[in-house]
Amino acid sequence: MLARFRKVKTHGGNRYTACCPVHDDKHPSLSIYFADDGKVLLHCFAGCRTADILDTVGLTYTDLFHCERW
Repeated sequence: MLARFRKVKTHGGNRYTACCPVHDDKHPSLSIYFADDGKVLLHCFAGCRTADILDTVGLTYTDLFHCERW
């Protein structure tokens, strides 16, 4: 999953940031969190909708459950 995003940086453990693919993001504003139960949480601090983020990178909501990081 992380390979679909640009400028991915780790922030320890299961937390990452990346450039949001929906808007012209020069600095990473997308938070990606891999929960212990296999779910992935996405949050764009610029306000982009999760559905738009997923659509832009070719994923669906079901891809956020039991996901592999890479």
